[in-house]
Amino acid sequence: MEFELLDSRVGRRNNLRVGGLGGKTLLFSHGFGCDQTMWRHVAPAFGSRYRVALYDHVGAGASDLSAYSESKYDSLRGYAQDAVEICEELGVRDCVFIGHSVSAMIGAEAALLAPERIGELVMVGPSPCYLNEGDYRGGFEREDL
Repeated sequence: MEFELLDSRVGRRNNLRVGGLGGKTLLFSHGFGCDQTMWRHVAPAFGSRYRVALYDHVGAGASDLSAYSESKYDSLRGYAQDAVEICEELGVRDCVFIGHSVSAMIGAEAALLAPERIGELVMVGPSPCYLNEGDYRGGFEREDL
C-alpha cells in the first residue's frame, strides 16, 4: 500500500501520511519513543477496506520540530488537539483511533474534545500513569524521562 504525505500545515507538522481505499478512516498513533514506522507491518493490512492515516507526534519521527511548544505539549491535551486537527484536515467523522501506549490516552482525550471526530478507540498497551512513584511500577523512572 502506498502512503502519500499530506502537503498542508497540519500534514507537514505531523508528517501525516494517508493511503488505502475505504471510506472509514483508521488513525494510527504511536507511543512514547516511537514514530509512525512502528505501524509499518500492521497498517497496510487494512488498506483494502479502510482509509489509513499515520502521523508522528510533534517532537517525534519526521514531524516538524519547529512546531514544538512547551506550553502546548506540557500535557497530553496538546497532542489530543493535534489528533483532532488531523481529523478535521482529513474531513473525518467517526474515525477509529488506534493508539499505542501513551497514544491510547491521547485518543481518549481527543474523543472527549471532539466525539464527532473520534468514534471508536483501540487502545494497545494503555497506561493511566507513566511515572513510577511509591509502590506503583508500570511507567518510567523520573531520570529516564
